[in-house]
Amino acid sequence: MSNKVNQISSLYKEKNLDGILITSPANISYLTNYLSRDSWLLLSKKGNYYLTDSRYTAEANKYLKPVFLVKQINGTGNECLKKLSRQLKLKNLGFEGRHLTYAQYHRLSQSLGKTVNLVHTHNLVEDLRQVKSADEIEKIRFATKITVNALNFIRDFIQPGKSEIEIAGELERFIRYNGGMGSAFNIIVASGPNSAFAHHITSSRIIGKNETVLIDVGAEFQGYKSDLTRVFFSGKIPFLAQRVYAIVLKAQKEAIRRIKPGVSTAKIDQAARQIIAKNGLAKAFGHNLGHGLGLEVHESPSISSASASVLKKNMVFTIEPGIYLPGKFGIRIEDVILVTQKGGEILSGSLNK
Repeated sequence: MSNKVNQISSLYKEKNLDGILITSPANISYLTNYLSRDSWLLLSKKGNYYLTDSRYTAEANKYLKPVFLVKQINGTGNECLKKLSRQLKLKNLGFEGRHLTYAQYHRLSQSLGKTVNLVHTHNLVEDLRQVKSADEIEKIRFATKITVNALNFIRDFIQPGKSEIEIAGELERFIRYNGGMGSAFNIIVASGPNSAFAHHITSSRIIGKNETVLIDVGAEFQGYKSDLTRVFFSGKIPFLAQRVYAIVLKAQKEAIRRIKPGVSTAKIDQAARQIIAKNGLAKAFGHNLGHGLGLEVHESPSISSASASVLKKNMVFTIEPGIYLPGKFGIRIEDVILVTQKGGEILSGSLNK
């Protein structure tokens, strides 16, 4: 049995559970080392079962045996789980409260009846996912390399007369042609005043002369994500944009300088935020400084003032300070950071941007 499954088994047994139902695709992928699609994972004292339909059973059997027994769903997942629960004599079954809607919970509860007690669990798998294995780090590293190459490629394409959506399309094509499964999320290309919207929806707007072009893009490689933001200019760089860029870069460098095991994520956020505030732009930076990265684009830990997380070796997350001036432009610089024993390794390259 895999070490990951052993760890989860220990956690649910501590809670006096007979098993746990995993419904988050990312959590299932993590525990099985297999990209989950339309499936559930039942871990129990008497066996571990991967529940899916006929589209995936042959492939799942190839990759998951003998650690997981593949059960084909004929009918509904609830019916399949009901039969397994009776077979395994489950009494207290944990479920992921974050990943099961009320309607799903209600239907599942009705199906299982009074013989099975459903028990809410919170972040059991997500907490394990915060610290990456060597294999996970290499996948994130490669996804990040593809993204860096895509951003270098797109430089010459960013010209007045091009549309935001054209640039996004070229980036998507590059990612797929260079080893990525696709973009990790909807690519953001925000030009001119659109760059003042932190998460602008890429549009058909045509880029003008001497404008800011903010690009937020990530690649996916074997399920693992990257996430980078760079700012380009379609001509001359206005003085105000130069000043704001320098402030954002200084804030990012200071935050990264403070990264090491044992430091709270709140302090990392504070380090960047103080520099922006000293320059009179505190209100122009409203979002968190960063977020965990892995099987999901946004996962734990959160790099924010409200977070109680403490950095550990082999955590991977983004550092992305930004300043947004409505009606003018926005500047955000985002990099992927790996926590090492000595500090923070920038997986996306040099900060001399």
